[in-house]
Amino acid sequence: MFLKKNKDYIVLFYSVILILSSETLILRLSPNLFPILCSIPLIFAGQIISDKNFFFSIIITNFGFFFLYISGAHFFELEFSLRFFLNYFITSTIIFFLLRLLNSYKRNLISSEKVIIFFNLFILSLLLIFNFFYYYQIDHQELKEFISQFFSNIAQSSDIKENIISDEGVDFLIKIIPSLNAFVLMTFIIINFFFTNIILKKINFPRNYTIEFKKFFLPAKIFFIFNILVFLTILLKGDLKFYFFSAVIVLSFLIFYQGLVYSYQFLNSFDVNNFLKILIIFLLFIFLGYVLFLLIFLSGYYISLKRIVTKVSE
Repeated sequence: MFLKKNKDYIVLFYSVILILSSETLILRLSPNLFPILCSIPLIFAGQIISDKNFFFSIIITNFGFFFLYISGAHFFELEFSLRFFLNYFITSTIIFFLLRLLNSYKRNLISSEKVIIFFNLFILSLLLIFNFFYYYQIDHQELKEFISQFFSNIAQSSDIKENIISDEGVDFLIKIIPSLNAFVLMTFIIINFFFTNIILKKINFPRNYTIEFKKFFLPAKIFFIFNILVFLTILLKGDLKFYFFSAVIVLSFLIFYQGLVYSYQFLNSFDVNNFLKILIIFLLFIFLGYVLFLLIFLSGYYISLKRIVTKVSE
């Protein structure tokens, strides 16, 4: 018993050191990419240690980074700001929730589809709470000036005499920024999860959890709710409109994910080297960008609509 406890303490100690050092290194190398990369060390730790040790690792590291923030500590010109701490706190909470869902899937308590759905709804809940209690209550004057100046510079560089975005457009963009960030965050957490699994597989480390990526079928109820929210968003006005629109953006991730799974299966049907597949996907994202995102979303939407029409016709 004593040896087991001693071993747990050692694992916990190394886990905390791994997370603290890795997160600090990411902040040092690329502060702007920290929000989308900081989930990698957390996923890595959560995949190789017990749930209990991972929980205490998150608690200890959050207290550690909070102490660095309030003390105004600086290491190698690094500043542990409030923004850094909040990014880490939110991401660590989300990763812990995701791994708890995967643990339930591992124990056959929920399906693989429900892992992604509950994960999405959890993010949506956090977003709506954040918007209601904070984001929609504060003044965004500095952000408005920054966005207006940004588009003004684009117009000047393109020799466009008129503003390419109105004040109403700026206000609209500001209101939906959190939901767009939530969509990007979910996308990169899933990407980082698979990326971490590849690394663990290469170095022959056992993995606690896996995400099923061979199938994903969006329930008809959620698809109907999504379309109802789209319709209500068109009719509503004021902040209520943006609450619904934010929900539409976050829920659209489920449709995008379904299209992504279908695209992966389609690409996997070709007898092509895995490295070449990754290269093809990388080049598609470079040259097509948002168009590719739109095509993947439309394919997911078509699959959901087709399943409903087929079921009704039967």
